[in-house]
Amino acid sequence: MNRQRRQRAEKAGRAAEFVAANWLRLKGYSVLAQRQKTGSGELDLICRKSGMVVIVEVKQRQTLEDAQLAVPDHAWRRIGRAADLWLGKRGVALYDMPRRYDLVILTRRFKLRHIPDAWRPEYPLTHG
Repeated sequence: MNRQRRQRAEKAGRAAEFVAANWLRLKGYSVLAQRQKTGSGELDLICRKSGMVVIVEVKQRQTLEDAQLAVPDHAWRRIGRAADLWLGKRGVALYDMPRRYDLVILTRRFKLRHIPDAWRPEYPLTHG
């Protein structure tokens, strides 16, 4: 991917995450953090709602179907490991809260779909 294309993709990703974060706030989620980098990868959104930590992966593609297919199982495992690392550094209270992994998908025209509980980890996540 050339530099300009990578920059456009980065800008589009930031815009999609901004839209997703605001939409989730309107739905009663507290956004704890955005774009958090860990040794296992980046977490798009870390939210909290009703006593649960919600790790949200945001994808934007031409169609909702393309976006949904853009997160294969190995990517979810990486996200799960990154969440373990990030939450582990925030203390026992947050780490021990129930956790859910959601997917927010957007089209280029910002049609949005939220898929709660899009993935469930098989522990331990360290092998994969």
